[in-house]
Amino acid sequence: MSMLKYIIYIAFALSVIACNADVVAPAEGCSSVITRYESEDPDVVEVKAIIDQTCSYSGCHDGAGGIGPGNYTRYQGMLRDLENGSFASRVIDVRENPSLGMPPDQSVYPQSLQDDLTEVQLEIITCWLQEGFPQ
Repeated sequence: MSMLKYIIYIAFALSVIACNADVVAPAEGCSSVITRYESEDPDVVEVKAIIDQTCSYSGCHDGAGGIGPGNYTRYQGMLRDLENGSFASRVIDVRENPSLGMPPDQSVYPQSLQDDLTEVQLEIITCWLQEGFPQ
């Protein structure tokens, strides 16, 4: 397969995934947890620390043109990908895919700091997405 056909195939696959990613499957513990991107309330679970650790570090979604497009160092920088479903798609739906799932595996992207989200991180992100990704 030529490189152009491969790129077109990947772009098409991602668009199909993104179109079907509007609904995040309910996580079991979400009724007992409140999530926000950032919060000073000790009863609220912050998502920013997970994003910083797994997405917005130097060389990835840091806004400096790394391997990940976009600037996830700020909520506003993530908002487009949150609203169009691509964040949920990559983090939830295709997470098992070493190159499409986020975070990507180090076997594909050696710059990646973490191959997979932990179960706790995944649960928090899922709850946050279910709640409408509040800031």
